[in-house]
Amino acid sequence: MNPIQLTEQYNAGKRDFRGLNLISAHLPNIELSEADLRGANLRGAWLSGGRLNKANLCGSDLTGAELSDVELHGAFYDRNTRFSEDFNPTAAGMILFEPKNQVPTTIQLEKPLPETKNWELPYQKCNRSLQELLQARCPLIFLRSSEETRALNCAIAAHQNLIKSTDIDFGELARWSSIDGWQKLSVDPNNPEEIQWQGLGSPPDKNSDPIIQALGILQERLKKQADKNLDAQHTYILPDWSTLIEPDCHLTARKLKELIIAIEEKRPRPKMSLIVVGADWSIPAILRPYVHILDLPLPIGEELYQDVFSNAEAKYQLQEEQARRLSEQAQGMPLQAAIQTARLITTRNLWTNLESAGQLLLEVKKQEIRKTGVLEYYSPQGQGLNDVGGLEGIKNWIRSRQAWFEQDTRPELLPRAILLEGFPGCGKSFIAKAIAQEWRVPQINFEISRLQSKWVGESESNTHEALRAIEASAPNILFMDEIEKAFAGVGGDSSGVSTRQFGTFLSWLNDHQYPIFFIATSNDRAVLPPELFRAGRFDEIFIVMPPNRQERLEILQKRAQAYKITPPPSMLEFLIKETAGFTGAEIDKLIKETIYLGGINQVPTEAHWQEALNQIIPQYTTPNMQLLLRKYLQLLEEGGGKPASFIEPGFLESLIFSPH
Repeated sequence: MNPIQLTEQYNAGKRDFRGLNLISAHLPNIELSEADLRGANLRGAWLSGGRLNKANLCGSDLTGAELSDVELHGAFYDRNTRFSEDFNPTAAGMILFEPKNQVPTTIQLEKPLPETKNWELPYQKCNRSLQELLQARCPLIFLRSSEETRALNCAIAAHQNLIKSTDIDFGELARWSSIDGWQKLSVDPNNPEEIQWQGLGSPPDKNSDPIIQALGILQERLKKQADKNLDAQHTYILPDWSTLIEPDCHLTARKLKELIIAIEEKRPRPKMSLIVVGADWSIPAILRPYVHILDLPLPIGEELYQDVFSNAEAKYQLQEEQARRLSEQAQGMPLQAAIQTARLITTRNLWTNLESAGQLLLEVKKQEIRKTGVLEYYSPQGQGLNDVGGLEGIKNWIRSRQAWFEQDTRPELLPRAILLEGFPGCGKSFIAKAIAQEWRVPQINFEISRLQSKWVGESESNTHEALRAIEASAPNILFMDEIEKAFAGVGGDSSGVSTRQFGTFLSWLNDHQYPIFFIATSNDRAVLPPELFRAGRFDEIFIVMPPNRQERLEILQKRAQAYKITPPPSMLEFLIKETAGFTGAEIDKLIKETIYLGGINQVPTEAHWQEALNQIIPQYTTPNMQLLLRKYLQLLEEGGGKPASFIEPGFLESLIFSPH
């Protein structure tokens, strides 16, 4: 779009210019007040004398733009909006969009939004919950986390806070090591931040079961402390025990159960709690009644800012907003990975080049997410829904939900999930990517079928790890392609692994309170478990059919333009008619085949288009697709889903062959 077209459309009443691309454009005195410019690329544009009052510039790039004498009073920006280093948006009268406090797009509510309450970081909430469990004399706690050091620090803090906040006479905290045995926490009174571990008894005997030895020592300490009758808190941290006490470890599990029963019998004194730390635990059946599970989520941006990136402000002359932006980019990474990446930024002297620092963080985050083995992370790139030909039903629904996805004062109203069911090649995966681009959030692909392990219990552990990584990377689009490949076998496996994975995923999908929008695709939902489709699981189910006449025209023009060719005007109507029933992928294949037939550096002729058309056999003509067409038609007639776009009367019926 050129500046003249922009002005003409604005004067005609258009206000939606999301994803506008006018790099280095000359736009003096432009009028764009109250325009929606989210994600616009105005890098290096000349805007002097323009009026952008109350415009929405969230996620836009105005780096190097000439903003002198530009009216920006009341315009919204967020932490993804880019300005030149010397530009001060606050001084220009702009408003920082914080989703907790305000929504920069119009939303009509029957009741006003509630005021934002003080909130805890996930780490703080976990720490408080752990302290409460210790105070409640919970004998066995499973602190679920893949970050052992961070979990250990959480347990130490909870124990110390409990001692400080109560009238307990004495406190002891120790951890177990398979190498060194029991080690007691020692704190220097002159330097309480410095902690040391001192040996508690002899190292484990290599000829005996180390777990049995450790439990024996705890039995002895319990008896001695009970004889002293002190109001004492004894907290014992057990890293890796989740991998050492498996369901088939009957003797070890029985020994641990006997210790727990002994702790219960010694109440009220002394207080003793065991904290098992690990990524996951297949808890033996005899221990389940005694275990309380507590999750330590991966750090969010605010925690990473406090623990890692705030230190760079004074040291490297960063503005707070710059440090916070890096923290948000690092969200989804384990704390130790963020610390190591910050050191790498220092080593490469990137604190003065924040774009390169952000790229490094993104690459490390992608690696961390890939380590799950089932997740892939994609940054939003492209023009969003404008890149998609057709599918107006989905596009309109998505646009109507965007503001609700961006607010977080009403988590119960966050859009949660849609299912896209239909023909392969009709754009289901493509529009999922476009939604992530439109909402300017990353897309995380979840290949849950790769979670299967030959070891029962390991698959469940991988599932929990993947879900925690997804949560930590919120907000995002979670995408699962051909969901029937992941869950079609539920209930049929001998070990029950698939069934348990399915149950874990369903519970998470139903209960999570994160800005995560789940998009699943399916060719045939009939093979999926019915529990997946209970009311409220999906906000909407869309049936994606071969494109209608207008959509075929749009796809032909967009894809031909992408390949830098133009269909002959005299053939356009013919091509639209002859491609009835083609999927978007088949229309794309038609264009490429035409180009190949025309040869390099040649303009394809009408004959080439005709020859390419004759070579393509559309998949709707195959028996399997004919069967699916009948199913889709029945679903639409019975209200089993919404059409993804307008379906011309009689169009689907015309694609179905009469039985012989």
